[in-house]
Amino acid sequence: MNSKVEITREKRVYIASFSKIQHIENLIKRIFHLDMNNIQISVIGKMQSINSDTNFKPSWMDLKNYCTNELHLSSNFGMVSNPEIGTLFIAGFLAPMFLQEIDGKKIGSLSTGLYGILRGLGIDQNSVVTYSKALHTNNFLLIIRGNKDEMIALETLLKI
Repeated sequence: MNSKVEITREKRVYIASFSKIQHIENLIKRIFHLDMNNIQISVIGKMQSINSDTNFKPSWMDLKNYCTNELHLSSNFGMVSNPEIGTLFIAGFLAPMFLQEIDGKKIGSLSTGLYGILRGLGIDQNSVVTYSKALHTNNFLLIIRGNKDEMIALETLLKI
């Protein structure tokens, strides 16, 4: 049997809710000027007033373009209908987790999906409840994950 010890860097997570996506946009622009290549960023928000017969496609395309051009989150996008919160969009590194299917249902559309994903990132139970309520009241979540050194530098430089 071949085995060896793998040395990994400790990961840390920053999560915050914002009432306006422009605040997240400004923060992400500052992050990109810091030249940190190993951090991962996701934004989660509630889609409002979507009618799939009339305005769904333009709304989704506008959102995807905004996430690509302004938030620099071009890698992953998704949308799930969460029974407690409503329809959510997810951009960035967390999208594949929300879109992963179990028995034909996306994890993000399960009643415990958001809870499980955030808890899996190491967010404590009370904070998960707080952030779920923030999403329900139309706030946006910014989630940043990186190694310990980069996250300390990010906190210091951005004063977050």
